[in-house]
Amino acid sequence: MRKVILLLLLLLFVPLAEACFFPQDLYAVEVELNKGSYDLSPLLNAKNVVEYNGKIIYRSRYDPRLIVILWSGEWRVGINENGSYLHIRIQIPTKRVKEVRYSEEFQGVLPVDEIKEKAKKLGWEVGEYSLVKDNITIVLTKLRGFECKDNSDCKIAGCSKELCVPRNESPFSTCVYREWYRCLNLTRCGCYNGFCTWLPNEEFLKCLKEHNVTLDQVVKARVSVMIEVKDNVTQDKVGEIKEVLGCDVPLNFTERWEWRVVPSLNPETINASEAIKTELEWLKRVGVIKIDDKDIEEIAKVAKWGYAGYNARIGFYDGRWMPYSNYSGAVLIKCGGLAYEEYPTPTSTPVLPSSKGICGPGILLLLTILVRGRRK
Repeated sequence: MRKVILLLLLLLFVPLAEACFFPQDLYAVEVELNKGSYDLSPLLNAKNVVEYNGKIIYRSRYDPRLIVILWSGEWRVGINENGSYLHIRIQIPTKRVKEVRYSEEFQGVLPVDEIKEKAKKLGWEVGEYSLVKDNITIVLTKLRGFECKDNSDCKIAGCSKELCVPRNESPFSTCVYREWYRCLNLTRCGCYNGFCTWLPNEEFLKCLKEHNVTLDQVVKARVSVMIEVKDNVTQDKVGEIKEVLGCDVPLNFTERWEWRVVPSLNPETINASEAIKTELEWLKRVGVIKIDDKDIEEIAKVAKWGYAGYNARIGFYDGRWMPYSNYSGAVLIKCGGLAYEEYPTPTSTPVLPSSKGICGPGILLLLTILVRGRRK
């Protein structure tokens, strides 16, 4: 007994390290039981259960490919800082892979909406700001101005009606006609992302190029382009990029290596809601947690992959179950450091002993979990 007390006292003074962001959180769902109670003793002498860094780990009964991680502790900030809650986490196994990527960034005058339509026809996956095809990602960001909010804030000016300017401006214009002014018939003056400008479209921009007109002199709207290519930058990939953007692309790609965290299973093929519901129901049935069936149902309705970690774990806040980030009193953290944690796992799902008593190693494990069970 003296050894147990001495171990407990030593653990109380062991410094605890907490990481800022775990990439595995994107492939996990986690519940902080700040409502209800728990008793870890049924798991302490179970077969196919391992203890690692103050956590209990076993394979999921919903899907043995998933990992279940339990620990008791607090996150140090946020609600009830002195409290100690049980965390139940369903984790899709992950691995780290080293990837080489090539990136290029530049600004230009591009007809973004037309590029998106063209990309769809060419088989690209089109998002609000991105175009993705195989190992190529293109991010298009319209640079914002402050000259206007809508088209009514802009007007046509100049001797030859060649200027598009804010309504409250009276610009100077030389009364000399240029051949490229015919290109203005292919577009109109309007507000484009905060700029009063001739609206860029493919025909208009092509016409300007044919007349050797510098686009920057006519079209104020700018687009920031970021291109990222995995593996190698081949001529075929450059050809695809040029085809979808419709312009010459700078070829001074920058090479960089980075570690990526990838899941061993496709999250879209596994139901996070059913996974957490199954585990909570089993833990309740074997006496590890005490929680109402209604609470389990509400947790399952909220659960999705990515609701894990400090900012997004699910808990009982503002009178209902929700991600911590939605809590009215949330103290969110943001930082740039990444952390990765390897989890040892048994070969099969847990088997509980017939006896409810625990002794020896079970007591030590319980004390370790209660004192050290925090994210490291």
